[in-house]
Amino acid sequence: MKKLFILPLLMLLCLIPMLPAQAASKAEITSVRTATRNDANVPFVRTVLELDSKVTPRLFIDEDGKYVTVTLPNAKIAKNVEKKYNADRNVVSRISLSQRSSGTDVNIKVPRAVTKSDVNVFTLPGTDKAKKECRVVIDVNDKSGKVKQWMHWNDAKIGIDNTSLSSTYSVKVPSYSSSRSYKLTKGLKDKVICIDPGHGGTDVGAIGKISQEKNITLAISKKIADLLNDAGAKVIMTRTTDVDVYAPYDAAAEELQARCNIANAAKADAFVSVHIDSFSSADARGVTAYYNSKTPHDYSLAKYIHNQNMQATEFPDRGTRTANFYVLLHTNMPAVLLELGFISNPTEERALNSEKQQQNFAESIVKGLADYFNHNGR
Repeated sequence: MKKLFILPLLMLLCLIPMLPAQAASKAEITSVRTATRNDANVPFVRTVLELDSKVTPRLFIDEDGKYVTVTLPNAKIAKNVEKKYNADRNVVSRISLSQRSSGTDVNIKVPRAVTKSDVNVFTLPGTDKAKKECRVVIDVNDKSGKVKQWMHWNDAKIGIDNTSLSSTYSVKVPSYSSSRSYKLTKGLKDKVICIDPGHGGTDVGAIGKISQEKNITLAISKKIADLLNDAGAKVIMTRTTDVDVYAPYDAAAEELQARCNIANAAKADAFVSVHIDSFSSADARGVTAYYNSKTPHDYSLAKYIHNQNMQATEFPDRGTRTANFYVLLHTNMPAVLLELGFISNPTEERALNSEKQQQNFAESIVKGLADYFNHNGR
């Protein structure tokens, strides 16, 4: 009798450790974000779900094509994650998450019927490239034709050919053209200036406690553009909204070359790339201007802008330095890359998010450009 009693008990004890292990093995959805992408041949709404471990998504579309469901097997929703999301209503009516015992469904209602050719679902590594984490990406194409497309300055070589990221993108990197097409005459009037707000879209850049680099660089760049337009210059911006210039989740070379392509295609007279610095220590501070002497005038451009920048802030002066940054090497005109303070420093981050400091930097950059041209680039 004792043996008959002990045997079932042992079997039960063997099963007990398996229960928490099975529960712990569920992937957890830690964040969800949506964005409208208008930098592809067909605009689309993108939904990205971050998970702490890998999953294999499954796509289902109902017979009427009005409901798209992406099932994430063995996945659960983290407590702090919302279950309903809004997107561009021309493309997606609503997005909701529903958790079941076997996994989580991402339910997308669309205003116009779609087919499988209109929906693209794929996975990517986690944002920090951790082996366990992953992102599930769901793209739904615009069927309304109402989402205004960003035309990449009418240069067919800039931008992406399709909405799928499952294939590998590559671009031919042109060598620097030594034939001079840029102007060095006095005054800002009629000069073509390319302003490059660093990062954007899926590339947030450096992250501070209250902000992301991509948003600060865009805010300052828009102010620069307004001031240059008022001065009679023609302004070309590599981006005017929160988008990747080449493609979402693209490689560095493709993204940076697309920015150079915009400046080169426009035959810009100067290229200014706006960035915010970051460091592992919160003590790092200051403003830096980087240049590469690919032309006789790159140093002068950096020098004049940096001198004005230092009059527009109380941030420390980190000087004008040489660098082999991609956009400095592959633009055909004098170029400068500005690091306007450290987002990792709490004091500087607060100032960089203020309207006053952003405007001060914008005005100083325009003054520096004026100084550069008034000295004929010398």
